Amino acid sequence: MFFAIDIGHNCPPYDTGARTNKYSEDALTKLVGELVIGKLRLRKHKVISVTPQSAYSTDDSLMQRARKANQLDADYFISIHFNAFSSPRANGSEVYVYDLRSAARPLAQSVVSNIASLGFFNRGVKKARFRVLELTAMPAILIECCFISSDKDMRLFNAEKMATAIVDGLVGKEEITTISGTLKVRYTTYLKPSSDQSSNINPSQLKVIQPGDYPGKLVAKEESHYAVELENEMGSGLREVDYIYTGHSDFIAD
Repeated sequence: MFFAIDIGHNCPPYDTGARTNKYSEDALTKLVGELVIGKLRLRKHKVISVTPQSAYSTDDSLMQRARKANQLDADYFISIHFNAFSSPRANGSEVYVYDLRSAARPLAQSVVSNIASLGFFNRGVKKARFRVLELTAMPAILIECCFISSDKDMRLFNAEKMATAIVDGLVGKEEITTISGTLKVRYTTYLKPSSDQSSNINPSQLKVIQPGDYPGKLVAKEESHYAVELENEMGSGLREVDYIYTGHSDFIAD
């Protein structure tokens, strides 16, 4: 399947997300979105990010996202967001569709059910006339992962688990075959959440790795990157699978 992933907001100065004293929606959507992209690619799905780098208004930002998905003829449009409310008692996860009778509803139900399995209150599938849902030509859903204004939700929140729940909801749970061996890093480089260029990834999701031998498992090789599970503290510590550029490393199977 071909997914257009919309990492919500992240297009300053006009299109920025909710904020609390502790959390930024922009930062969290980017964190979860990059993990979702990486996990979908590991499961052999085609993925494109449709988040624009610049826009002259909020509406332009939203239109660019839908236009790109339409032009590329994606099968599904997935918009990732976080909620916020004036009352800290508001909590839980919900997924929006443009029409409750559309083909998007079963997908939305699957995603919100998988997120709820992590312990979040299931607020269900709802109808909304959000621009990105209105303008897209394919089944489209907008995910509100949880409330950044809720201490209860943020105690439960784990980006890796949230991304896995979203992907499981989109494509079903899937066993991934791995190969044991050693990652031989030749140059100082980064461990990343996806095969995207380091300059396009949130710096908090990059970990410097020094030259050396690192035992682990090869999950996949794609777009000039190894996807690896490294043992113990040798990985990034940020996620289950890290990506590393093949030009800086080799994976030697046992």
